[in-house]
Amino acid sequence: MSNNSNWSIFSILCEVLGGQNDQRLIQAEMNRQLPALFDIAAVNDVLPALAVRCNDQQVSTDTLSEHQRSKLKQALIDNTVRNMQIKAQALKITTQLNRAGITPLFLKGTVQLLDPSTKDLGFRKQVDIDLLVAPEQLEVAANVFLDTGYTFYNINAGFSSETTLPLDTPTAIRRSAAHHHLPPLVKEGYATTVELHRHFLPKRFQRKNPLEPLFETAHEQQYHGARYLTPALEYQLIHLLLGKMINDGHLARLTFPVREACDYLKVIESGGRNIDQGLIKRHCEEVYPIFSSLVEALMMHRVKGTSTYPRDLSRRILIMQKRYDFPGIAKLLDTRARLLHLANSLLHNPAKLPAYVNRIKKTPSSNYLND
Repeated sequence: MSNNSNWSIFSILCEVLGGQNDQRLIQAEMNRQLPALFDIAAVNDVLPALAVRCNDQQVSTDTLSEHQRSKLKQALIDNTVRNMQIKAQALKITTQLNRAGITPLFLKGTVQLLDPSTKDLGFRKQVDIDLLVAPEQLEVAANVFLDTGYTFYNINAGFSSETTLPLDTPTAIRRSAAHHHLPPLVKEGYATTVELHRHFLPKRFQRKNPLEPLFETAHEQQYHGARYLTPALEYQLIHLLLGKMINDGHLARLTFPVREACDYLKVIESGGRNIDQGLIKRHCEEVYPIFSSLVEALMMHRVKGTSTYPRDLSRRILIMQKRYDFPGIAKLLDTRARLLHLANSLLHNPAKLPAYVNRIKKTPSSNYLND
């Protein structure tokens, strides 16, 4: 295998972001692999994380083109500024919801942004703000957003073929009934969209993952007077594993979500042996040992007590190598994953069929897994 094959460079990226081998990035620079590393980081949307690692290890970027050096530096600056804006937006939302008697439960990347232990605010790219409220508070919370200048964005959102703007709260709730969150909320002048969740997982997972344990084990936090909840570490991992590996198709496509793997490491390191491994395995079954073993194998980051190697790990990694280096194999795996995702989603939630038909007509095929 070439030292500059897609898989080889992706493996270097995983190890670099894993943060356990300070020499790996230096070796890549000495081997003049930084330009290829830059390209694969851009494809995987982790350029800011690569920039943080380069800065931390004071690695020379002279082998990059002038354009690449400028883009790498700017990616970290832009992402840091944007994440600061998202953090401020999340806190303002929290204060407004608190005034209505609601304590929101934040999900995914927003939990990390609000975590005081997060050192490099620009490391992780944040897509949106995800928050969950108790079912009986959903309508009140939605009205708080509308009253403070947000609007529901409904164009090609995958909830309905209807595109009328603006939506009122009852209509937004009705049109998104088949989904686990309402249509995205947008506000002019703010950094990102907000997804107001009725559940933290899609319907196919909800029977085995009721909301009560999530709220009962959540931790109350305060930040500058704003009160909010964060999921227990176990539920952060359950959300990541079921949401990314299964629902977003990484398990079926045999891809490795390196950005989310960094999230996994941050969560697992903060909890260590205090994390209830049994709870995660009961909810996620074979996905947990597969993912944690891939993290260990690709990111060279062993966290004690997380899992044992699945028997087919070597075979899985071999197929992953093939998909990264041979586009034809990748296309076949992606087609298989789309069909499995569609079948599973419609089996558990037939009401989504019109939305899928509408989305397939208007969306590139590689994008409609992410719902």
